[in-house]
Amino acid sequence: MEDGRLILEEITIKGELRTPQAMFLILKSTPSLSNVLLERSFLEDIVRPIYPGAFEEEPLLAGDRAPVLPWWVRYGTVAALGGLSVYNYSSGDEDQGLTFGVMAGLDLVGNLILDLVGF
Repeated sequence: MEDGRLILEEITIKGELRTPQAMFLILKSTPSLSNVLLERSFLEDIVRPIYPGAFEEEPLLAGDRAPVLPWWVRYGTVAALGGLSVYNYSSGDEDQGLTFGVMAGLDLVGNLILDLVGF
């Protein structure tokens, strides 16, 4: 320890990558990693030797679009869930009515956000 900081010397670990067997907790301290320099690539040195094909696919770009269901299918599910909610409320099953009502509301919000984003 120097001035309230824990100084670790550089070490080399040889062996296999396994599930951690120990966890260290330093209570009542806020770790600061501002002076830590990573000179090696975690992806190149750790992940790719174990999983050679990892992260080879390019990420989805903004111009690429994922397939989306037509609007009438998406909003049809909102209508169906809303109808089930009304039916259950009218039958006296308020818990099921509330459940279907919440599902219809979340479906509607999700579809509106999907339309707002422009997909």
